[in-house]
Amino acid sequence: MARIKQDAVARNRRTLPLAVLRKEAEKLPARADFHKAMAQSTSLDPGIIAEIKKASPSKKDICPDLDPHAYTRDCEKAGARAISVLTEQVYFKGSLKDLKTACTATRLPVLRKDFIISAYQIYEAKQAGASSVLLITTLLSRNQQADYTVLARDLGMEPLVEISSEWECEQALGTGAKVVGINNRNLATLEVDPDTALRVAGVLPPDILPVAASGISCRQDIKKAVDTGIYNFLVGESIVLATDRRAFFRSLLQDA
Repeated sequence: MARIKQDAVARNRRTLPLAVLRKEAEKLPARADFHKAMAQSTSLDPGIIAEIKKASPSKKDICPDLDPHAYTRDCEKAGARAISVLTEQVYFKGSLKDLKTACTATRLPVLRKDFIISAYQIYEAKQAGASSVLLITTLLSRNQQADYTVLARDLGMEPLVEISSEWECEQALGTGAKVVGINNRNLATLEVDPDTALRVAGVLPPDILPVAASGISCRQDIKKAVDTGIYNFLVGESIVLATDRRAFFRSLLQDA
């Protein structure tokens, strides 16, 4: 995976040199505040980050023809707190074009979700209009994560730092994470344990905003997490496949 992503970044750099991309990204104003949006969520008003997810390594094709503009508009009207866009091409069939489309379709914060291994990708996210980038703790050294966190904030983007276990908390918190995504999916086995986020959130300091991700598909999943102090949820496949997205949002949030 790392080699595939490195090759992709190298190709993009040949097309658009870093110096040019950086200049374009730095002149753009900051968009919606991702941290503020997550902080607005409460036990009585949980927040949903609706994800544009066309495919995945575990499920293969989910909805390869998903229209990012229509989906983003639907989810904003349904009450999403933010939008997440998978831009990884090989495993998730996403693209930077999808990210740009989503950003032009909404005033909500938009997260670029990808395997971020280079500062170049963070500048790409800003140029596309994103409000946040995903930083996966297991992919980055402590120094990389710290540097990328600072860079993202300098560009007006609060990163979502992903962990999946208690022992990853130290690096996430030590490098300045404020919004921590707890992935219920084991990236090595692709298995989902819905209790992971509930357990790991218990070791986070009270000033850190946890976001539960993966395996969230019904109101009971939301309610169980809310009862443990998690008020934000990243939901992809369930929303993508819903026939009536507004009705599905209501089913997730009612009495949560």
